[in-house]
Amino acid sequence: MHPTLFEIAGFRVDTYSVVWFTALSLAIIWVIHRLEKYNIDEDIARKVMSVSFLFMILGARSPEYIKNWREYFNQPSLFLDLNRGNLYETGAILGAFISALILSFLYRKKISFLQLCEAAAIPAMFSIALGRWGCFLNGCCVGLPTKFFIHVHFPFDKAGLNRHPVQIYYSVYAFIAVLILLSIEKFLSRRYDLSKSHSIIAPLSLIFYSLMRLFIDFTRSSHTLVWRVSNEWIYLVLACALPFEILWLVYGLKRINS
Repeated sequence: MHPTLFEIAGFRVDTYSVVWFTALSLAIIWVIHRLEKYNIDEDIARKVMSVSFLFMILGARSPEYIKNWREYFNQPSLFLDLNRGNLYETGAILGAFISALILSFLYRKKISFLQLCEAAAIPAMFSIALGRWGCFLNGCCVGLPTKFFIHVHFPFDKAGLNRHPVQIYYSVYAFIAVLILLSIEKFLSRRYDLSKSHSIIAPLSLIFYSLMRLFIDFTRSSHTLVWRVSNEWIYLVLACALPFEILWLVYGLKRINS
């Protein structure tokens, strides 16, 4: 656990923010590199991605803003302090997804939402794989106490209390998912024109993400998001989303073979 990366003249740089910022920056660079493969107009894509990035941050912070709205109302400058409260991964995904969907509709003659999702899906999964190490080093998103042979002890816990390294579970799972998705994409590129409007990688990535949260989160400590809504509600939403993600995948497979 190493929450503070360094401190200079009283200015603290936390590891959590640096790791996640690095992960998201690398993901964005990777998406830009993948635009040509999916025949996406780079100028329009940059505009959509810039706005989506902003809404991704707002989505990630939304439970914190709602929970402590009085503080942010009285002191608006706190909106820029990302060290206050937590970032919520699912909120970030929803914020980016919905904003990209709306903007792609507005630019529908110049950009395909399905193709943009294809280009962004693997880098997004990579950002989770790398970013979750920021959670581990920060000591947040901790796992439940365990006697399992794979465990970790955090300094804030009492002696002898070990936890599931749930952040590392996330990271390893996401890295494996990235490798699988890249292999599938390579297989598809040999047989089909990826620049055509279809969608295979994006729904697969969402299915991988939903399964990750549903199967790994049972080792994670529960916490309240806002208004006494616990993170178990996220699992219900993800479970309900799975059938739609599968239908999206089936739709993409039909289109790619048509």
